[in-house]
Amino acid sequence: MITGLVAAHLAATLWHGSLHSRLSINLSPSQTLFIIIVILMAPIVAAALVWTRYVSTGLWIFFLSMLAAFLFGAYHHYVLVSPDNINYLPGTSAEADRQFAISAGAIALLELGSTLYGAFCLGSRRALSLADAQPAVGRERRERAS
Repeated sequence: MITGLVAAHLAATLWHGSLHSRLSINLSPSQTLFIIIVILMAPIVAAALVWTRYVSTGLWIFFLSMLAAFLFGAYHHYVLVSPDNINYLPGTSAEADRQFAISAGAIALLELGSTLYGAFCLGSRRALSLADAQPAVGRERRERAS
């Protein structure tokens, strides 16, 4: 599921990035660096890690990168007044503006859903590890008592 979410997120992000270019919406160097590291690379690393013995690390990277990406995108596309806000687009092409807004919404939904799914996976994994530890704790107590 995580691999699928990461693939869909990557496709939507690349689509949205192409619209940034088409509409000449430039980002600062720090924004570009954040996008490359947190929004593009971190989820790919996370998806790779969940297929290894480093599942927990992969889940944490997935969860945190999707949460950070969601907060970054929501702020820049819906809150901050700038050319990156869907309500303040340059207006050079009505079709490109429409696609930009749709892609921003698709990314926001993917990132929110991915964040929630990542939290669910982390919680489930923790519950399973606690359940597995319970019998051992009970066995230790019984052994000490005898």
